[in-house]
Amino acid sequence: MRITKALLMVMLLFSVFGCGSKRNPTGGDADTERPTVVSSSPAEFGEIKNNTIEIDFSKAMDKASIPNAIYFYPPLENTRISLNRATLKIDIREDLKQDSFFYVILSSRLKDLRGNALDKEHTLVFRQGNPSSASVSGIINYEDIKDAEASIRYSLFSADSLLVMMDELSGGSYQLSNLNPAEYKLRAYIDKNLNGRYDTSAEPFFEQSFSATGRTTMDINMAYVDTTMAQIRKVNQLTLQELEIELSEPLQSLEYVEIIDPASEQELVILRRYLVNDKVYLLTAKPDTLSYTIQMRNLKDLKGNQSPSSGYKYKPNRNIGESPLRLLAISPRNGATVADLQPEITLEFSRIVLPENLKLNLIASDNQEEAEWEIIRNQGRKLTLRPKRALNNYRSYQVIIHKETKDYVGNTLDTARESVFLPIKR
Repeated sequence: MRITKALLMVMLLFSVFGCGSKRNPTGGDADTERPTVVSSSPAEFGEIKNNTIEIDFSKAMDKASIPNAIYFYPPLENTRISLNRATLKIDIREDLKQDSFFYVILSSRLKDLRGNALDKEHTLVFRQGNPSSASVSGIINYEDIKDAEASIRYSLFSADSLLVMMDELSGGSYQLSNLNPAEYKLRAYIDKNLNGRYDTSAEPFFEQSFSATGRTTMDINMAYVDTTMAQIRKVNQLTLQELEIELSEPLQSLEYVEIIDPASEQELVILRRYLVNDKVYLLTAKPDTLSYTIQMRNLKDLKGNQSPSSGYKYKPNRNIGESPLRLLAISPRNGATVADLQPEITLEFSRIVLPENLKLNLIASDNQEEAEWEIIRNQGRKLTLRPKRALNNYRSYQVIIHKETKDYVGNTLDTARESVFLPIKR
C-alpha cells in the first residue's frame, strides 16, 4: 500500500514538472533544397568508355524515383541502372551507334531522399566515335516583353516523335549544339504557374520542325494562343472619298470589302483598297446617301484566325473640311548615310497619294544630275521608291517632294519638302 502511494506521488510530480517544460522537436529545419547534377564520367561531350556512364548529384537520390525519370536517345533496350547514394551508374548492355551523339535525359521526376525534385530537366550529351555535329540557333522573340525574364522549358523531338533533349532557355537568343544531322521538332513554353505542364489559356508556346544539317537558323517566337477574331473597331473619314478603317488587330489578308446603302442596297464603288497592319484605307466614289454599311469578309489575322465577316455602319460627312496634304515622315532622314547604292526611300503622307500624283525628283547634290526612280511598294499613304540604277558612291543625293504632290481629291502638299542622304558602300 505504501509502495503504491509512493509510485502515485512520483508519477504526479513528473506530470506537474513535465507540463511546464516543452522541448523543440528533433531534426532541425525541413530539407527543401533541390538536388542538381554536379558532374559525370565521362565528362559531358566526352566519349563513352566500356559502355558505362556515371552521374553525380549534389545530394543522395531516391532509387524509387528512377522509373519514368530517365530517358535515352537513341533509345536503349538493355541497360542496368544502379544508385549508390548520390551517384547514378548506367551500364549499357548493347552496342551504341558509332560516330553519333548519345543523350541522357533526366526529368524533374527524379527526387532525393527527402522528396525534393531535381532542380530542372537536364540533358547530358556524350559521343561514340567522331560524330558529325549540327546545330540550331536564333533569336527568341516574346509577344509579352515581360516574359523575357522567365525561363523557357523546351523539348526536342526526333522526326518519329522520340524525346532527344530537355532543358531550359532564357534571354534573347539560343543555341542547341551537338546534334546528330537529322529532322527535328522543337517545342517550348513558359511554365508561368509552375505546374509542370503547358496551359493553353495563360502561357506562351512555340513549336516548329526543322532540318539540322549544319548550322541551322530558326527564331523562337513565344506567343500566346489567340482565339479572338478580327473585327472592325472604328471608321474615320479623312476626306469625302477617303476612309480609314481601324481593326481590332493586324491582318495578314482580307478577302472582300463592300460598302452598301442599306435603304437602296446600292453599292458605293471602291476605287482603291490598301491593307496596312491593323488599318484598311479605302478610296471611294463620292457618297450620295446619308448612311452606309461596310461589310468585310474572311479577315485573317497574323495567327491564322479567320473571321468570316465583320460589319460596321457609318454616316459620311458631306461637309468635311478640305485641308492641305502633309508629309509625315521620310526615310532615310535628312543628313543620313545609307549602306546601299540603290536605297529604299519611304514617304508617309497624311492621306492616300496615288503614284501618278507624286511629284518628286532625285538629284545628285554636286552636279544636279537627275536619277530615275520607281515605286516598288504602294500602301496608300505610304509609298516606297528606289533608284532604277545604282547611285554614285560617296556622292550626296537630294530628294525633293514638290508642292504639286496631291491627294485623290486634289489637295496639294502644304509645302515642298527636301531631304539629303549620302550613299556609302565599302
